[in-house]
Amino acid sequence: MFANILAALLAVVSPAPSPTPHEPKTIITVVSSPYCRALADHFNGALVPMLANDRTLEGVGVQLDDLNTLFSQPDYVQRFVHVRDHLGHQVVEISNSLAAIQSEINQLRDASRLTTDAEATRELHDAAGDLQSAYDKQRQLSIDLQNMYQTMLTYPIWRVHPALGGFDPQEMSQPEDMRNVKSYLRFDGQRDVIARNEDKATDVALAAATTYCVTPNASPSPH
Repeated sequence: MFANILAALLAVVSPAPSPTPHEPKTIITVVSSPYCRALADHFNGALVPMLANDRTLEGVGVQLDDLNTLFSQPDYVQRFVHVRDHLGHQVVEISNSLAAIQSEINQLRDASRLTTDAEATRELHDAAGDLQSAYDKQRQLSIDLQNMYQTMLTYPIWRVHPALGGFDPQEMSQPEDMRNVKSYLRFDGQRDVIARNEDKATDVALAAATTYCVTPNASPSPH
């Protein structure tokens, strides 16, 4: 459908199928103007890989859950190595996407120059700002996970104490949250912030697309 719309030179608001009920919709354009093309191209250009990162983080969450419980299993060493290697691949996947996402957000923000309509300008800035907030959390999680992966590479897995949950007596004296990897990373909370800001960005972008890009006589000026 997307290819047909582009071929017909129609250009925004048709939602793409969402893999999960909570995943924001991406947008495509229906009015051909610099503003509308920039809105669709750069918003989707940022959001689509961010949603892919969200799916990768779902997998990271599974690895972190395994890491919290693997010391109760007799093959905890093999499980630790398995989690570590999977986590390393997932972190690289997210990290490799970040520069391109930031570039798309910057271009979306810069596209506000394509209109003299103050409200249209504000909506682009708001959409870019919400995407930026979500991106910043993704980037921070990527850094935190990369640091954890580097620590895991040198962690003395052969000398841990499975009876203590993999911790030594000194570590066992720490609060439980410090020994829960997800809690320590504030993993779920950061992902909630990412999801909320992606939803806010999508709502703003869809409102802008509906207002300025659905009918030819509603496009912002200058065209």
